[in-house]
Amino acid sequence: MLVSKLFYNIAKVTVVELAKKPEVQAKAAKIVEGHVVPGLRAGWKKAEPRLQKAKSSLINATNDVASIANEIDPRENPKRFISEAAKRLRDQESIQSTLTFINHNIAFFSLKSL
Repeated sequence: MLVSKLFYNIAKVTVVELAKKPEVQAKAAKIVEGHVVPGLRAGWKKAEPRLQKAKSSLINATNDVASIANEIDPRENPKRFISEAAKRLRDQESIQSTLTFINHNIAFFSLKSL
């Protein structure tokens, strides 16, 4: 345990000292600009249409639930309200597939940027 802590502290000090050097900072910036940024831009270009579709689907779902609330008062008949809302939202399968795509891409971009 003591040896691993010693190596950790040596590595930490070394990284801090290296990070202070302008040459290392320039090299890191070059790597980020050359590899990370293009990947993020391409990923955003690919994901943006689906995100817009998800946004419109969620707005439609919100409007559906609001219209159901106008038809069936959730305070008077909560069971019927929930049943009708679930039925209508279940019919919108595209929402689920879009949200799955978003979750997958968030995980992918997080790992890729490391």
